[in-house]
Amino acid sequence: MKIYLFCSGGFSTSLLANKMSEAYKDKGRSDVTVEAMDFGSLDSVIEEADVIVLAPQIAWAKEQVEEDYPGKKVYLLTIQEFGSMDGNMIVEKIEKGE
Repeated sequence: MKIYLFCSGGFSTSLLANKMSEAYKDKGRSDVTVEAMDFGSLDSVIEEADVIVLAPQIAWAKEQVEEDYPGKKVYLLTIQEFGSMDGNMIVEKIEKGE
């Protein structure tokens, strides 16, 4: 499974992507990769993305992303989720399909 984590520039999500990767490794899920990118890169990686996670600073884009890519799972992190940098909690949210 390929998860892309997007924010305005891709910088603030790098730490969270690493924490999510660690959480998946701890679960024995070597089949999952998590990558942080700037939102402008979405179109170039959408074909390989299984899950799209949006940081709160680009919440404005959620509806458009869902419209443009109806077959993709799209998650919008809350400010609290993003601020916590809790990779385990976000992984659980994705796995539960919340």
